[in-house]
Amino acid sequence: MLPQDISNLLAVAIRDVIWFKDSVRSFLRECGVDQGILAEVPRSIPTIRLVQHVLVRMDNLGTHGERPVREMLTRMYHWKDFHTIPPDRKDQAVRSLHEFRKGYDAYKAQLEYQQEVERKMHDERAARGQMKPLDHSTLQAFRDEFDSIHGERDPQLRGNRFQDLMNKIFEYYSEQSRGSFKRTGEQIDGQFYFDKHWYYVEVRWKKEQAIAADISVLRDRAKDAFGGDTKALFISFNGFTPECLDSLKGKSDERVVLMDGVDLRCVLDCQIALDVLLAEKQGDMVRGRPFVSASEVIQRRAQQE
Repeated sequence: MLPQDISNLLAVAIRDVIWFKDSVRSFLRECGVDQGILAEVPRSIPTIRLVQHVLVRMDNLGTHGERPVREMLTRMYHWKDFHTIPPDRKDQAVRSLHEFRKGYDAYKAQLEYQQEVERKMHDERAARGQMKPLDHSTLQAFRDEFDSIHGERDPQLRGNRFQDLMNKIFEYYSEQSRGSFKRTGEQIDGQFYFDKHWYYVEVRWKKEQAIAADISVLRDRAKDAFGGDTKALFISFNGFTPECLDSLKGKSDERVVLMDGVDLRCVLDCQIALDVLLAEKQGDMVRGRPFVSASEVIQRRAQQE
């Protein structure tokens, strides 16, 4: 899905450069937009609203809508024909096209950077064993969905949507899965497999920070399962109380890996792969540090390169 600012710049450029409404509709058809979609919008509707409607409909079509959008972006980016523009509007058209090109260049640069970050993460994961092929659109969809859920005010709806997202995330990242993640109240439970270990996972989005007793319950579950070789991952969106972390210091045999909401965001942004972050956090646990943020891990690894 195009960012809103790029969609707006594209719509304004099409309005100012092509100008005539019939010509705008012809341009959209030539880019591959179905006539039925164009017919959904009355001819009296301003051009900007028409283009925005088309972009939304293309996004709803998924992969089938990607080609027309790419064609619209490419044609407008390389547009050179200004002879049909009324003289008193030509300067505005030139400015609008310039602003669109500048915004699109920045968007492409960010997209290429993000894909390079994802490729680096992918290569690092490849060295660790079995994994799924890299899928940029899936990773971006995770980020978009996470952002959307984060702004959801209805706790029930937020919980249901977050449960679905966690299922998708762990299905993508884990080597094996065992059933769907299930939600109870403000908690999600599930299992996944990494580095020859099964993990119990618990995710909470309560306002309160997790306490030592919360960790203890999950630890006991892991100890009692699969011959005592199971590990656990506890994700508390708002972190852990100082007392909780103090109680875990110095335990070299701890099996519960701790993550907070910022850590999860770092994973979704592909700053670090989930399995790589787990391995780094486990190494810190052995050294007696129960919780090390993803940001610190990323910085530390960058200094080692």
